[in-house]
Amino acid sequence: MKVTKENYWQNHTQIRQDITSANYLPNIFTDNAWQLLDSEAEPSVDWEDWDDDDFSKQREVISQLIAEINKFYDEQGASDHPRSTKGAPKEHPKNTPEEKPKEEPKKTAPKKEEPKGEKPKEKPAPTQGKAVESLTPEVDIIQRYIRIHGKSRDSAVSYARSLLKRLQTMISTRIIRKTSKYAHEMLTIQEQLLRVLNVKNLDRVEIENIKHYEEIAATEYVSSVTTWIKTFISRFEHRRPEVARTRKFLAKAPNVPELQDAKHALDDYINNRTERVQLTEQQLNGLRGII
Repeated sequence: MKVTKENYWQNHTQIRQDITSANYLPNIFTDNAWQLLDSEAEPSVDWEDWDDDDFSKQREVISQLIAEINKFYDEQGASDHPRSTKGAPKEHPKNTPEEKPKEEPKKTAPKKEEPKGEKPKEKPAPTQGKAVESLTPEVDIIQRYIRIHGKSRDSAVSYARSLLKRLQTMISTRIIRKTSKYAHEMLTIQEQLLRVLNVKNLDRVEIENIKHYEEIAATEYVSSVTTWIKTFISRFEHRRPEVARTRKFLAKAPNVPELQDAKHALDDYINNRTERVQLTEQQLNGLRGII
């Protein structure tokens, strides 16, 4: 099955895992490109809104990304294309009258006897990250950094160069300071990124103490409010989207005061009180201020 913009969302998690696990990292696979494709392929979003010339650049990036995804699967072999299991009939083994399946006796695992006086050890509860409107700079860098773990040096060079530039800009502009909670981690990441760029005989990128960085990365995630606002601004600002999908998008809006103006604008459009989804410049600036 070829990947298209219409069926991408159904298999997007598998596609991302296939490509990253295979160390397939062409320059087109940037974070911004993935985010653009994910936001436009999400079922509540109308692809037809992007037919205008205003979004020709975004359409070009999405087309290139999908073409590169299919190229990856073609190189792996046609059988490696992601296959949707939705609606597929279940296959049942056929038993002929002459050959009846033999019933094997059920095996029961022996019960493990626990030492008297000792309570079984309880597994620690998984930590849940904090929902934020935007990631703190250090956590943002760490979430990006751990993505190159296990990648080949050749496939990670371009990404490492871009991440190093981002980190050094944050340090030079004092967005990340020496007094930062993760200042030591930031210096270590900078050293390791330089090593990826300078050590040309490096076979594979292995991040030392990866568990530590993964724990930090899991402490924050972008809230649903921010995600909803970004989609609203990019998809509905001063536009004429399809009414049914606009209604579906409105139903997914988080119930918070900050979104009331945007929700009213969508409701006015759905009920033909306005010709476009419109907010005042002050209201739009208020939404942009949140993200």
